[in-house]
Amino acid sequence: MEKTKKAGNAKFASFIKKNLYLILMIVCVIAIATMVAVTYATRHRSLDSAVDASAKEKEETPKDTQTETTATSEVVFALPLEGEFVGVFSNDTLVYNATLNQWSTHEAVDIAAPVGTDVKCVYDGTVKSITTSVLKGTEVVVAHENGTQSVYSLLGSDVAVQVDQKVKKGETIGKIAETGTFEKHKGPHLHLELYNAKGEKTDPAEFFESSNK
Repeated sequence: MEKTKKAGNAKFASFIKKNLYLILMIVCVIAIATMVAVTYATRHRSLDSAVDASAKEKEETPKDTQTETTATSEVVFALPLEGEFVGVFSNDTLVYNATLNQWSTHEAVDIAAPVGTDVKCVYDGTVKSITTSVLKGTEVVVAHENGTQSVYSLLGSDVAVQVDQKVKKGETIGKIAETGTFEKHKGPHLHLELYNAKGEKTDPAEFFESSNK
């Protein structure tokens, strides 16, 4: 029996010796196949994760954009007064100011009207500040719920509102007056500025009803 065992071992050793290269080749092929499979699985999982993240971002982005667009489209300003536009918004072209004898941007709209004309709030909000200066006369700032702020300059000192007061769209906040010196050449008018939610000046006319522009 022991001889039979030894003979079997000898045959196995002889088989291994004769087929060593073949066995090594098979082992290498199996190892390479295993590495390829692991690499593919890892990359596939990473790709799936990236695709899922991209899909999630695509789902969320339009929703956020739609919300922002809807919020903006719902804001329609009332004209603060009836009158001729004697100054338009211009933040990329210099405009000559005959009063100050200088060229500068004009980041506001100017609406001419007789002294004493009521100036109305363009949209619901809260009076943030009331100040008076030589250049801009009395100036009222109204903060609106959508993050914008409207600024009414060249008003008389007898404003109809006070700081922290809630005001409605179309409600009178003051009157046109011959105050302020920085745009005297245009005569009595309202100088209206608008800041967006980022604190940047933007064109108030973009928010007026199309029939009023």
